[in-house]
Amino acid sequence: MEASVEHFKYAINKTLLSPNSPEFGMLVTPILSYWLVASFYDMLDILSPSFLQQFRVTRISRGPDNRLSKGHVVQRVLLQHLIQFSLGMLVVLVDTDQCTMKPAKGWVQSCLQFGLGMFIMDTYQFWIHRWMHVNRYLYKHLHSHHHRLNIPYAYGALYNHPLEALLLDTLGGVITLYASGMSCEVGTWLMTFATIKTVLDHSGYIFPINPLHDLFPNSAAYHDIHHDVRNIKKNYSQPFFTHWDWLMGSYMSSEGFHLHHAGKLSSASSSVKCLASDEALLNNAGPASDQEDAASVSKEKTS
Repeated sequence: MEASVEHFKYAINKTLLSPNSPEFGMLVTPILSYWLVASFYDMLDILSPSFLQQFRVTRISRGPDNRLSKGHVVQRVLLQHLIQFSLGMLVVLVDTDQCTMKPAKGWVQSCLQFGLGMFIMDTYQFWIHRWMHVNRYLYKHLHSHHHRLNIPYAYGALYNHPLEALLLDTLGGVITLYASGMSCEVGTWLMTFATIKTVLDHSGYIFPINPLHDLFPNSAAYHDIHHDVRNIKKNYSQPFFTHWDWLMGSYMSSEGFHLHHAGKLSSASSSVKCLASDEALLNNAGPASDQEDAASVSKEKTS
């Protein structure tokens, strides 16, 4: 018993009480980055300067509005971060010397581990995400919570059911860390990068100069299609690449779907009629698919 207490104290000292330790960085930095980046985009939404409207991801046919209060969304994301931090602490307790035993060994190895980690994370999240749409029970009871945000925004990037938060994001990070064999320093960079990328993909903005959106086709416009109730079985990929959607036939281009893209007016006028027709059908549709689940769930009252 005494040994367990000492082990717990040792783990606490390496994380919460040592801000310069790799364990502390890996647990805390992604969470802080989430709120900093999300706060920036929330401020843009509040101020809503006219010159930035051309860079907003705006659907030609908007679809249903959000029915959730921002306070409810923030509470759920805080719960997810508590789950994320708690699992991270558990990993540190179980594998106290993981960071000591796997130090960073040069930038070449670190870059290779980073790239491998991106591929593993993308693969894991694609298949879990797709599974939650294909399995109607999982969609109805877990993943439909995330799709209550028909119009995504930055704070809602990690708005999930707690069990999905554990399975998709938190456990996915742990699997990525161990499967890639990366050091804790590289793990911190990857988890932080993935967190920022996830917030950007839910922010509703695409600026003309954005290295992340230029390097990775999985952008705010790409993911916004997936949040539209008419296309929730498209564009499962997150947070980096789109190759799994291409291979599995679920890829859908954002061309012609949005009014603006990087400041350019869409010229796909035929899509307006098509999408407007889809919206009318959605409003009159009976219960038959995930689209119905998403539409009905979005009307639920929130506390």
